[in-house]
Amino acid sequence: MKFSLKAVALSALVASVAIAAPIEKRDAASDRIAACFVGLLFTGSWPGSCQAAVAVNLGLIKSIAINQMTMDFTPSNAWAPLTSSNSLVATMLSIPGITLPIDTVRQHIIISDNGVQIGNIDTPWSAASVSGAALTTSFSTSTLNVFSTSHTAFSGFISALSTSATHPVGLQGSVDVQLNLGIFGRLTLSGIGFQTTVNFAGLNNLSATKYVFLIDTDFNTPGFIILGSVINIPNPSKLTLNLGDVSFSTATANGYVGISTVKNLLLTPGNNYVLSSTSMDLSIAATTQFLNDLGTSDATLTLTGFNATSQDVALNAGLAAVKTNMVVPMGFNGLTMSQAPYSNWSLKMLPSSTTDFNVQITATFQSPYYGLPISMYAAEDVGQDNYAFLDGVSTDTNMLRLFNFQNTLAFNVTGTSSATVTFNASLPGPFQAATKAKWQELVTYGAAHGYIPIQFNWQANIIVNNDGVQRLVDWGNTGTGLPDIHVAVGSDFANVLNAFPSS
Repeated sequence: MKFSLKAVALSALVASVAIAAPIEKRDAASDRIAACFVGLLFTGSWPGSCQAAVAVNLGLIKSIAINQMTMDFTPSNAWAPLTSSNSLVATMLSIPGITLPIDTVRQHIIISDNGVQIGNIDTPWSAASVSGAALTTSFSTSTLNVFSTSHTAFSGFISALSTSATHPVGLQGSVDVQLNLGIFGRLTLSGIGFQTTVNFAGLNNLSATKYVFLIDTDFNTPGFIILGSVINIPNPSKLTLNLGDVSFSTATANGYVGISTVKNLLLTPGNNYVLSSTSMDLSIAATTQFLNDLGTSDATLTLTGFNATSQDVALNAGLAAVKTNMVVPMGFNGLTMSQAPYSNWSLKMLPSSTTDFNVQITATFQSPYYGLPISMYAAEDVGQDNYAFLDGVSTDTNMLRLFNFQNTLAFNVTGTSSATVTFNASLPGPFQAATKAKWQELVTYGAAHGYIPIQFNWQANIIVNNDGVQRLVDWGNTGTGLPDIHVAVGSDFANVLNAFPSS
């Protein structure tokens, strides 16, 4: 009698599946699926009965975990947001001794909320890997097509994700997989069914929102004060949400005060430092009370979704339920920039400095606003007197003006980059003979130390977060927590004495 070694091995593996029953609860359907895949690996055969076995909702795929997902609500069609995921793990039926050679997958997903099917996602083919019973994959940008009969349910889904700490979401559909079968070549299996419930961590009403820093106050709109602030909106979920422009009705315990707007809001998991503009109506008593209270105590602002929170109709209905509180500390005390906006200052005398009083300044600039990009609009704005003055050389020279800013400074930096810029400033000439002794002290100090200690009186006009809004910000050293500056000087600085009239 002749025996087939392949048949013996196949029988042994099928028997091992049955032996494994105490480890994982098995049933006839599970054993059938296991036998199908064992047979596929050893024979390359996939009969119709196997296709039927894996097409059921609870067959090969037992559960799904979504470790990250992005939802983009900025497309023009509110009912077709974009989705993607860089980490999705499916737990499959365990087949002892077998690792399925799946290397590519695509998914056909129907999303359900509270028993209502709200939309579907069809993903492109994506790379996949298998370790034991875990299949790990991702999917690139794919449209979530909200069913026309489920618009209300979809907005309810958004509302639940926005206000809940966790929210169960139903996923069902099918997966197509490609397997590398070695000598049998590659095989595509379509229609592998699944049905599972995934608990999504939600935004929990943005309950940890925190006031971080006051950038500027704007009185240019008659009857209003606009507070430009950095706030932190921690995202406790695994969702990355591109929400576009959002606004919240803003109130104190005494009533409505105005609207807070964040443009191009992108919430990633963890901390999100964003620029918030709160437009407060000065004709409302609650606004006046809030501003007065800030002088003596902390004050709380309540941010609430309303009928114009978003221009996206689907998102707007969902965010309307959001309500969170944010405490603004008394007098904005204790709030600091994330870093100084500048460093590494130096001053160089030019050949013409003794007559036209222009000097060359070099410094490095970076964003002090928690990762928000900035650009310089005007270093010396209309009506401003911005300058550097002495502090720390001697009592005689303290407050002596070293140089005046001009509108020759320009830079753009991202929230994490820096720019080293050389620009012109002006000495406070023409000089009088009576002050020459003080400047001689500066020259002597600079020669001994290689720098001169200064501070700034500087109201810079900048643009934050590329929003086109000119903001007058205090970049001086008094009351801002910014350190004193050491401006480096070389031997050329002694030429400043030649700018004085000869005795």
